[in-house]
Order: sequence, then C-alpha cells, then structure tokens
Amino acid sequence: MGQITLRGIRKSFSGVDVIHGIDLTIADGELAVFVGPSGCGKSTLLRMIAGLDRPTTGTIEIDGQDVTRTSAAERGLAMVFQSYALYPHMTVRQNLSFGLENTRMPKNDITARVDDAGRMLEIMDLMDRRPTQLSGGQRQRVAIGRAIVRNPTAFLLDEPLSNLDAELRGSMRAELAGLHDRLKTTMIYVTHDQIEAMTLADKIVVLRKGVIEQVDTPLGLYNRPQNLFVAGFIGAPNMNFFNAVAVDGQAELPGGLRVAVPGNGPVTIGIRPQMLHLADPDAPALTGTIRLIEALGAETVVHAAAADGTAMVVVLSGQPALRTGETIRLAFDPDALHVFGADGQRLD
Repeated sequence: MGQITLRGIRKSFSGVDVIHGIDLTIADGELAVFVGPSGCGKSTLLRMIAGLDRPTTGTIEIDGQDVTRTSAAERGLAMVFQSYALYPHMTVRQNLSFGLENTRMPKNDITARVDDAGRMLEIMDLMDRRPTQLSGGQRQRVAIGRAIVRNPTAFLLDEPLSNLDAELRGSMRAELAGLHDRLKTTMIYVTHDQIEAMTLADKIVVLRKGVIEQVDTPLGLYNRPQNLFVAGFIGAPNMNFFNAVAVDGQAELPGGLRVAVPGNGPVTIGIRPQMLHLADPDAPALTGTIRLIEALGAETVVHAAAADGTAMVVVLSGQPALRTGETIRLAFDPDALHVFGADGQRLD
C-alpha cells in the first residue's frame, strides 16, 4: 500500500508563507507529477512528504496513518535526488547495499536485493565501479537502484533527470515509465519540464506560488485547462491568447473573424498552435503577418503578428510555401477554442 494524503498543508519560512493550504490525495500505485515554474513550491512539498521538512500546519498521512511528526527514516519512503547523492569512495554495489546494511539485514538478503535491482536497471556490469567512473545516465540508474533495494512504500523523485542531456533524458523517461509499470509502487515526481510531466504521469498536480491550480490527467489538463495559467503552462509551443469582448455570445478575433463564445464582457480566447491550419482562399480567417519561419522538416513552426499586434505561433504539417513578411490566413475548428473570463477561469 502507498496512499499519501495531504490535509491543509501550509509552510512558512521566516513568517512568509510558501505553501498555502494544500489538500491532495495520491492513490496507491499512482505516478503523480508535481509541475510548475521555479519557486512554485513543488520541491518544498516533496520534502515535507519525505519528512525532510515539517509543515507549519496540516497533516500528512501514509495509508491512513498520520506521519506528520514521524522522522524521514521511519516513513518507509525512498527519495532520489537531482544530484544523485552517491558516495564517491564506494563502488556501485556498496552504494546500493549501504542503507540495507545499516538496518542489519542479513547479508544474503542484501545481496539478493542488490542483484535484483542491478538486473532490473541493467547495471550488473557496473557493480565494481565507483561513481566517478560512470556516465550521468549510469549514476542516475544507481541512484534509482539505491531506492529500489529499500522496497519503499513510495518513491519520491526530485528532478532526477535535470542533469542529463536531452537525448538521455528521453531514454531515461521511458525507463522510469517502464519501471513504474513493473513495480506498481506509488511514485511522486517533481519537475519543471512539462514534457516529462505529460509523458510520465497518471496524474499531474500543477502548482503556482504554493497553490494547486489544477489536478488532472495529462490529457485532461491539455484538453480542458481550468484557467489561463494552466492553459499557458501546459502544451508546447504555448497556447495563443487573444483578448476580446463577448457581446450576445459573439466575439471578434484579429482580422474580423467572429466566433461564438459563452457569456458577455471581456474574455480571453485561447487556441493551441497545432489546432490552426491554412484557410481556404475565400473563407473567413484569422490573419497575421509572418515574422519568422522555422522549417523542421515534418512540420513548420510559423511565428506571426496578428492584425492588432498580438504574437501568435502556428504549427503546420509538412513544408508549406510561406515567406516572412506576407499575410497568413488561418482557420480552425470552433470546438478547439478555449475561452476564459475576466477572472482567468474557464468559461463553458
């Protein structure tokens, strides 16, 4: 079992609140990702779950048991740090077995656990090396292996891939996803990288300034962001936003294109770059002037300025014949629009 429940969690440093009353449940076996910009409180929240910091107010429960005042060593959790935190003077095998030796586990059991983790992570041929003789990806495998051998209630991972290059991060993401699928153990993963969040998570917790903005599945966040912040944070390139005024259920986009929207008054209309396509010559269109073209082969990313000066990005398939300085005319499915009210909340 590995259900983790946070109730009314607040954290202050020197009288300044950084976590503002968080309530959250992470189900047994779930891979939950905390994502948000730097300083949003995601690592602080993870450290409180781990027992490395204590909340100012609120309770933390693991499988229904209050562990708020329980030491980190007694919570049955395993943490993987961004810096790997390996002992440089020890071999890989010694790094993996050190924590188990401190619990006075029988040597045969330690050897069996270390070998199981080594085979799972494909590091058996590295057992006699020291961390300085390993690549970044190999060190990360050892750090994860050190967590696995403890057979924890849950894994806590604090930006574990941030020190790796882009190609290695991609392969390690796939390995972590496969590892979670095999172990079926609760994992909480902290990252500022939305691609990691979208590809790994069963559930994403979007944080900003110590507050949860939305909790949902990756596609739930992408398809139905509940506010402007989530809409702009999730998805790459970022969602395009246009300010407009709704009158009797209609609003006008740059270039004169009118669209149906809920309500009346000021609204922000959002549309993802991938949902735009070139309009037919005689059809009503959203228009703009092309400022930059990024030809990527399979797709083309167009940066343009709308008629009112609003910047917009378009992702088109293939290699359309476009030039900077010319006018681009764009169409979209009306169902692809996201509309937000003056308070930044989604309108349905």
